[in-house]
Formats: sequence, structure tokens, C-alpha cells
Amino acid sequence: MAKKIVSANTVSDELTYAKLSRTEQGKIRREFGSAFLLTIAAGNIIPPKSFQARTVNFEYSKSDKKNLSKFSDYLSSIFKVPTTFNSSTLKLEVQGASKITINFKEKKDPQESRKQTPTQYQEKGTTDVFNNVLENNKRYKDISDMQKDKKLMSDLAGTFSGKTAKKNVGDHRDKIDDWMNTFFSQQDLFLVGKYAPSEWSKFEYHNEDWVTFWSKFIKKVKTKDGSPVGDYTTWNPSDIWAVKNKRQCNEAIDAAFKADKGDPRLSKLNNLLIKMMKDKQLVGISLKKIDGSGAHLEEKNLDPKSMKLSEVVELKSKDILLQLDNIVKQEKVTTYIKYAATHTMNINLGDKKKFGNLSFNTQIKGTAAQGGQAPVKDVLKLLHRKGTSRMFNNDNKSYPQKLTDYQKDSENFKNKYMNVRSTSNNTAWPLWNDFDNYIQDLYRDKKGPIAVAKLMQIDFYYDVFKNYPNPQEYADFWIALLHLGMKVGEKFAPHAKIS
Repeated sequence: MAKKIVSANTVSDELTYAKLSRTEQGKIRREFGSAFLLTIAAGNIIPPKSFQARTVNFEYSKSDKKNLSKFSDYLSSIFKVPTTFNSSTLKLEVQGASKITINFKEKKDPQESRKQTPTQYQEKGTTDVFNNVLENNKRYKDISDMQKDKKLMSDLAGTFSGKTAKKNVGDHRDKIDDWMNTFFSQQDLFLVGKYAPSEWSKFEYHNEDWVTFWSKFIKKVKTKDGSPVGDYTTWNPSDIWAVKNKRQCNEAIDAAFKADKGDPRLSKLNNLLIKMMKDKQLVGISLKKIDGSGAHLEEKNLDPKSMKLSEVVELKSKDILLQLDNIVKQEKVTTYIKYAATHTMNINLGDKKKFGNLSFNTQIKGTAAQGGQAPVKDVLKLLHRKGTSRMFNNDNKSYPQKLTDYQKDSENFKNKYMNVRSTSNNTAWPLWNDFDNYIQDLYRDKKGPIAVAKLMQIDFYYDVFKNYPNPQEYADFWIALLHLGMKVGEKFAPHAKIS
């Protein structure tokens, strides 16, 4: 029998259940077991794009991950060539006239993707509800009471269909019911807490929506050292603002603007908002998703105590867990920092198909509540304020965009990769040569954005470890980074967070 030629297409055929004869299926069952045959049957091959392709993508079911190592012996027996399986990167190399690499990827659960509601729809939905509460003096007894409000439900339908969104990203009206508990709990907590609808209304500054006004004005505001604050979301997590006496607040703000003589400073601005919030005249509200009945309201950035996250300020380095394996796994681009049992920060690339910069996002652990995104300028300032390492700059354009660029520069990443591997105690990670080949394969597969995201993360963690070798300073760095993402501290606006 002639030896089979190794190519992306012939390897794909051996991994496609429908192309296996009954005789071949029986042989696999006898030699490798029924569970392995079922792994092939449940898998999904993404066909190679050309005869010159050097990679094969095999999507497996989550429960079949334990059987992936068997593919090495299976393909070696078919093609009579050496094969190598890397359990860290989930890649299998089949040696032939040309090397073929198989990328194993976990199948996405279609139910999970169905549950994902676009963030802009979620945020605008909460605003729809509060606008009805504040402008129309509404007080909903329960969810069914909200559903009887034709105007409210029409507003939500417009939002979730994409018709009234800034960017239409599809019709998600089927998910409105998933959010009604959040929408009810948010407005209920606001009203039964420290505020009452008969006294509060949606705030406008001289007939201009408050968030719209601040989005323009904050660009003029400077910090103590004269540098710009940034955009609205960098400074303020509030989705909507409520006011008790609109005319009185407008006059107070006018007086403050007149006093700053055209050179507004962040500390004065925040102090003005803190006074108004403490006096129960004005409140900015940050709205997060609520699961179950555990909703609560927290006032942030009003005083030294509320400018800190009490759950994490005492953490030591041993309480902060770094989960970095995705740097060496498949096409994943997200790494995680776990803060004991309270918070998580994830560092990732938003769109794996485009070159982009990393974002630093926070989440309250065990809930669906997103804490917010850390301002990148502040992240860099924090990362580089100690030590001498300046490898990371969060500019994807300064990283290799093509395979040839990477090959010229790969040695620069060798020391950093091995340092992150050892310092983070990820000794199961592949050695440099294997990781180097893995990155090159990503470039060859036209997945440069993923390769760059991994290289950027290596640089980021390299700087962390080099600049913060002291255990307590290392812990303090991660705690400060979390505070930036949660918008907690004197540089951020006072607000009431409902989550």
C-alpha cells in the first residue's frame, strides 16, 4: 500500500468522520477506543483554504479535551511519520514533505453566544428606564408593572432592535426579558434608597443632556500638573444624572465656571460634584447588570474611605492570582488577574481580526457586573513609575505586523518570554523554540493581530515583574490597577453605583 502524502487536505480528511469508511471507523474503534471515535464524530473541521495550506483547524467539544493527545498516535499510524502534540498550546505537528500543524479549538456554545447582549444596548436600556422614572415620575411596583408601560416597552424595543442605537449591531429584542430584573432592581433601589421620584428629575445643563455636556467640557479640564483628563468615560462611570433642583444646580455650576477663568481643574470640578452629591442636590448613577435579588447601591469617591475598595486594599501578593496560560494557548487573547474572591481584571484585545491595543477591564467576581475599563494612559503611568523597564507601550504598530518583521525581531522577545514563564511560575509553558514556532504559525495563518496581542501581553507582564519585584509593592501595583478600572480614587468623579 502506497504511503499517504501529508497535506492539509489529506490530514483534514482523516479528521472528518463523514469521510471515514465503516472499515476505517472500526479500525479506529479497536485501536483507539470508542470515545476517541466519538471525539472525531463530534468535532468540526474548518476546511483548508488552499492546497498550499499548512494548518488545519479542528473544533472539539469541551468534554472531549482529554482525548486530544490520542490524535498524535492516530495520525502517525495513518501517515507513518513522526507527530508531536503540545498540551499547552493545543497544537499537533505532523511531519511530512512539509510540516502540517493542527490547531485544536474548543467549540463555542451557541446558547452562550445567544445570551450575549451588546453592551451599548444594555447601557441604553438602563437609561431608557431611568429617563421614564425621572422625567415622567414613574414608580414601578414590579416587573409586570413595567411591562404594562407602553412607552417604556416601546423605548426598550427601539433600543434592543438597534433602531435607536448609536450603532445597529443586530436585533436583540428577544433578550429584553433577560434584562427586566436588572432594569426593575436598578430603579427600585434608587427610589427606595436615598432618592424619591417626586423630588428628582433627569439633569440637564441649560437644556443640554448632562452626559453630552460633560463629554465635551471634560476635554478642557486639566489635572494638577496641567495634563488633560481625557474623555468622559475615562473620568466618570455615570450613565445618567439626576438632580433635585435643576435651576439651583445650574446656577452653582455657572458660578464655578466663572471662577475658574477658563482654566478648569479636575480637583475643583470633583470637589464641586462631591459637595452637590453630599448635599443631595445632584447624583451621577452608574448602572450595572443585576442577577437575582442581591442589588445594592454604593456611593463612591465622596471621601477617603469611599475612594478605596475595602475588599482588596489589604491583599498581599499571595492573594492575587495571575492566569496567563492563554498567552500560549490556541488563538486566545485574554489573561486574567484574580483578586481573592472579590474582583477580576481581564486584559485582552477587543477584535481578534484587527490589529488593536490591549484593554484593561474589571469585573466584580461572581456577578455579571462590569466594573469598568482602566484608562490606558494611567495604566502606563502606573506601570512605569517605578523601575527601569519600558518594554510595553500599548501601541500595536510598534510590534511586528508581518512574519518577516517578527523573524527579524524574535530574539528580542526570547528573554522576555522566558522571564515571564519563570517569574509567573508557568514552567509547563513550551520552551522558547516551540513558542517561537507557534507565533510564526499565527503570522502564516494571517492571524497577525492575535500574535501581536500575545507579544504585547508578554511585554506588559515583563514590565510588571521587572518594575515591581518587591512582594508588597507588586500587590499594591495590582490593587492600584484595579482601582483605575473600577473608577475609584480622587481623580474620578463621585457617583452612586447600582449593581
